[in-house]
Parts: sequence; structure tokens; C-alpha cells
Amino acid sequence: MTAVAARFGGVEKLAAWASDHDVERRELDRVFDALTREEPSQEAGPLQKPAVFVEGLTSRPWHDRADHPWTAALEAEYPRIRAEFNRHFDNANLPQHPESVALAATGKWNTFHFYKMGQEFAANLAACPAVATALAEVPGIKSAGMAYFSVMGPGTVVRPHCGFVNTRIRVHLGLVVPPDCQMRVGAEFRPWTEGSCSVFDDSYEHEVYNRSDHPRAVLLLDAWHPGLTAVERRAMAYLMHVWRDRVD
Repeated sequence: MTAVAARFGGVEKLAAWASDHDVERRELDRVFDALTREEPSQEAGPLQKPAVFVEGLTSRPWHDRADHPWTAALEAEYPRIRAEFNRHFDNANLPQHPESVALAATGKWNTFHFYKMGQEFAANLAACPAVATALAEVPGIKSAGMAYFSVMGPGTVVRPHCGFVNTRIRVHLGLVVPPDCQMRVGAEFRPWTEGSCSVFDDSYEHEVYNRSDHPRAVLLLDAWHPGLTAVERRAMAYLMHVWRDRVD
């Protein structure tokens, strides 16, 4: 049994959920297999090591944003999103990222959350209407994973790590991008571009560098992997809720 399922009781909880919602077990075979698999999947790519790996989903470290048309709405709202970020970053002490102690080798990593695995931060969304409008176009924004301003201070280095599931696609909308900032996903490094979306699979090993003297900021968000069926999305949304307080 995978570490996530063993620790959080995902198998039993998902079976009960399926029974309560009249979902046949066979419709969730891929999800149950992911929760009970004891060995890494042979389908996983190099440097791809999520705790929960659902087989049969198209897998690559970097994605073309043209394959995800909803990213255009994010980019169209960039000037307003950037203005909202500037207002809150200038006037508030953003909370420390929950993984910063474990993953930030140097520097500071802070966040301003809008969604977390089914939890909605209503006050933050109300304070950032342009963000709320753009996020509303993202498939699964409320339950697929996270959405937040991610701010890495000068000199911040985030160690290599893998996201815990492969059922989501992660997007960074570049907001403030000083020189000498890069992210590696899989084997390839790429910089961010202000006003443009970087789309990737965070179940691949990735690491982040801000070697500049200025903060780097992005709007980070997760969408459902388009290869999931409708019922698999519902099941994963339930599991995300179950795991919300245990996984960052």
C-alpha cells in the first residue's frame, strides 16, 4: 500500500464514498490501484515519483499551454492580477509556505491562498476580484489542488521534490520575475515570463532558484489532468478533502 493511502486511510474512505454515491468499483479501478500499489508504477517517467500514481494519464514534465485554453483567461487578466498582488504584497505580511522549512534550502517562501484541496479562502478571493474571475475558468480549481500567490525572496532555493499525485496539472502565471530565476521540472530548466503561464506536471521532480536580489512572485494553481474521467475527478476531489490537512 502506498504511503499516502496507508497513512490517511484512503482505500477504506474511498470505498465508503463510492458506496454512498452509487459509484461502481470498476469505475474507480485506476484510483484504487494507485492507492494499493506497493511498487512504483512502470508507467512513471524518469524523475516522476508521486505517492499516488494513477496509470493511463498522459505524462510529461512540461506542457504546452495551448493545450489548456483556459490559461488564456489567466494571461488576459495579468495586469489586474499583478496590481492585486502588488497591493497585498506591499501591505501585508504573507504567511510562510507550510513546506518552506522542509524544502527551502535558503531564503524565504511565502503564500497568499485562494484554494487548498477543497477549502476556499473567501476573504482572499473577495480582496482579489481579478484573481477570482480568472480562477473561475480553471477546471477543478476548487478541488484539484492549490491556488495561491507564491513569493520567493531574494536568494531562495527550493530543494528537489515531487508532488504527491499525478492527477493535476500545475500552472505558474509569472507576476514578478527578476533576472536569474529558474525552475527545473524533470531534466529541463526554464525561466518564468511575466504575464505568461508555465504549465507542468509537479509529480515530476522539480526545484526552484531565485538567485536575484529581488522577490520572485507567481500565481500558482492546479487543474485536473484532462485524462481523468468525470467520476475519477469526483473521487479525487473527495480524497483531496480527506487529505487536505495532511498534505501540502
